[in-house]
Amino acid sequence: MDELIRQVVREHRFERELRSLIQDAIPADQFVEAAEFLLARNPLIGTHTQDPVIWAMPMAPIRDAQIVLYYAFSDSAVWLLSIARV
Repeated sequence: MDELIRQVVREHRFERELRSLIQDAIPADQFVEAAEFLLARNPLIGTHTQDPVIWAMPMAPIRDAQIVLYYAFSDSAVWLLSIARV
């Protein structure tokens, strides 16, 4: 059976927040590349937030600050909504 691979959509807010965490575009993209790969294939790896349609996935720390990626998904897409220090 073919693996379902969802389209990954980066929302504008996500892009702005990512660039504020990592200013250089290539390292910033590399930082989230593995998360995009995993979420496109299995978005259930994260955990629900209080909002039932928004999920959260912990990321590697940046300068000793824990980072969380927030996203939503459907059968065809994953939307990267926000990325922030917690």
